[in-house]
Amino acid sequence: MIKNYIKSALRNLKQNYVFTGINIVGLSIALAASFIIILFVINEFSYNNCHNNRKTVYRVLNYYKGFDRTLTGTPYILASTLKEEFPQIEHAINIRDIKDLTIRHKGEDIQVKDVIGSSSEVFDIFTLPLINGKSTKTLLSDKNSICLSSSLANKIFSGTDAIGKEIVATINKQEHVLTVTAVFEDIPKNSTFRAECLVNDSFSITYFNKKFETINAETSWEENYWQTWVRLIPGSNPSLIDSQFAMLENKYMGENPVYHYTLQNLSDVYLGSEKVINNSIQGNWNSIEIFSAIALLIVLVAMINYIILSTAVSSGQSKEIGIRKTFGAKNNQIKCQLLTESVLLTMIVLPLAIAFMILGLPCAEELFQTNLPIIEANILYYILFYFILTVSIGIISGLYTSVGLSKLTILNVLKNQNLAGRKKSYVRSSLIIFQLVIFCFFVASALVIRAQYQYSLEKNPGFHNKNVLLIDINDSKNYTPFLNEIQANSNVIMASGAYSGLPTYSFMAMMLPHHQDREKKVEVEGMSVDFGFLQTMGISLTEGRYFSTDYGSDLANSCILNEMAVKALGIKDPIGKKIGEQTIVGIVNNFHLHSFRSDIPPLKISLTEKYLKQIAIYYSDRTGKDLIPMLEKSWEKIAPEQAFSYSTVEEIIEGMYSEEKSRFSLVSIFAFFTMLIASFGLFGLTLFIAKTRTKEIGIKKVLGCSDTIIILSFLRINILYVAIASFISIPITFYAMTEWLSEYSVRTEIHWWIFALSFLFAGIVVTTTVFIHAYRVSKLNPIESLRYE
Repeated sequence: MIKNYIKSALRNLKQNYVFTGINIVGLSIALAASFIIILFVINEFSYNNCHNNRKTVYRVLNYYKGFDRTLTGTPYILASTLKEEFPQIEHAINIRDIKDLTIRHKGEDIQVKDVIGSSSEVFDIFTLPLINGKSTKTLLSDKNSICLSSSLANKIFSGTDAIGKEIVATINKQEHVLTVTAVFEDIPKNSTFRAECLVNDSFSITYFNKKFETINAETSWEENYWQTWVRLIPGSNPSLIDSQFAMLENKYMGENPVYHYTLQNLSDVYLGSEKVINNSIQGNWNSIEIFSAIALLIVLVAMINYIILSTAVSSGQSKEIGIRKTFGAKNNQIKCQLLTESVLLTMIVLPLAIAFMILGLPCAEELFQTNLPIIEANILYYILFYFILTVSIGIISGLYTSVGLSKLTILNVLKNQNLAGRKKSYVRSSLIIFQLVIFCFFVASALVIRAQYQYSLEKNPGFHNKNVLLIDINDSKNYTPFLNEIQANSNVIMASGAYSGLPTYSFMAMMLPHHQDREKKVEVEGMSVDFGFLQTMGISLTEGRYFSTDYGSDLANSCILNEMAVKALGIKDPIGKKIGEQTIVGIVNNFHLHSFRSDIPPLKISLTEKYLKQIAIYYSDRTGKDLIPMLEKSWEKIAPEQAFSYSTVEEIIEGMYSEEKSRFSLVSIFAFFTMLIASFGLFGLTLFIAKTRTKEIGIKKVLGCSDTIIILSFLRINILYVAIASFISIPITFYAMTEWLSEYSVRTEIHWWIFALSFLFAGIVVTTTVFIHAYRVSKLNPIESLRYE
């Protein structure tokens, strides 16, 4: 029986080869696009599945009560304390990135990116399979031990056994001879724990004590610069540990501690850390929801195409069904036959869609701004989801036609009362309109996103957003001599330094008492600058004065507030008032410290000598191209061992809104795919209608009907479809884009012309698609038309 179903399905697909070809092309494009999105979604959900003990592994999060912030940083001493205080905790470790590790190899320095300082128990927390090495209990117990990833070991030792060999490494600008104690397999890409090599955690303590001039980082409860990870004994209740943290905090940090600890499971780290500060690798539920919705819409368009074309050509199958019923075929047999045809078509499409997906992956990676690797551990999931989606499309798409055709009676077939009637025409019209609604929604959304992107680039943020260079200063000793060289350059209007230029990604906050209610605390951001930085960036004063070298006390005892800080702190007549030990000497206009996604924060600006990491240079339009080579030469004289690194303020602003640019491209491309797939359906449907109206058109031409009227008869109804779809899409798009724009403190408006353009685009595409067949039919010889069939 199944064999006969397949034979009949292949015969019918071959007989209607034009419509089969249209369906194959449309479905393959839709499936390829959805397959790429499924690849992205599966990869997102698979993070940290590579760690076998993930269900019992937890990260300790640190809630800072004063700032209402959740941090990943915890004290170094917390790990050992937890292991002592909580019998449910089997293993506990500290980890911290080692930023500066260079390995000397054959006279060359290899800069290692992902270096983690930890203890031997890191192998008990995370799954790091050893290629060779001794017991994991002592791998990092010696200060001079190092564990390498497989790729790094091969790079250094060219495939030879690395165990026991020594390497010369520079860590935190000090040279050490380290012994390789283990080589572990490269950590999968879908892991939030990343490491090219592991070293003893004493290096992180030494670095911290030296940098911050402390001597007790390893015992202090105030230095929250390490991540703490624990592994619980199977069956332990993490909620019970959370409830017991308060006792530990009171014991070691006194009554009313400012920090509160909680546990976060390893499985939740990637997609459950939206509100966690300093979480380096994390996903975004919003992106998953958006991409999944786009995939669903594209698949719906493809399914609608199949239904439209299937119902259009169903009249050709009605006689066959009538004959089969005359010989005793039952409704379920007819239904199974038609469903087999539908599923078979989608299975033919499957390999073509996979090929398109592989070809489109590089473009998709650039579009999504992320890698889309085919992870070996996920291959079974890919195959399963791709197969289920493909078969589901075949079943759902064929269900409507199969149910309708299987109910045909022999009498209806003889009377020619089949699915080609008015009811069927209404269904096709509704489906076409639904496709066009999706297209208009995509087009209008893309235009709104682009408008917000352009608005963000062009809107004045309250400082110079053009003609500013930001030079990176890695070593503070180079700051003053290089600034002197810059200021001596006749092409420079002004120059000065800051910890971070504008706009900035960095965040530094403090809690200050309200001036009217001393019990109330106000969160205020901090900004560290040099003399002249505010003037260089064009930040204007509303009261008082800028920092000046004429006032010797400015460096330590003065500050400047923005208008928002004056309001938030409740300060009346602020000039001369005190904030702690500092005197307010000036008030500046509000400006956007960060991107337009966030509100302007209350801001306190202070002078600094020690933490000046960037120099801002304001220059005229005419000198920009000539200025950079001059600055590069000056830098080579002052710091020849360091690369010259700079960026323009325009580049930084564009980088801040790169997500909007990518999202515009993404929605635009999927709008194109939607219209392309829908165009295939309209093309096939117009072809079918043209065939069914061949005699009618011949008679009209004999009676004197012009070519223009015949063409308009095809176009008129389709323009009506576009108008209805555009009207329906307006409230949907307006609601969705209003919700999206609510994320911005400064945002554009949704203008009427956006919906007019979406109508115009849809009208042009539909008119062009239909016009091709309409024009050809209008030119047919009436004699040929009347001889048709």
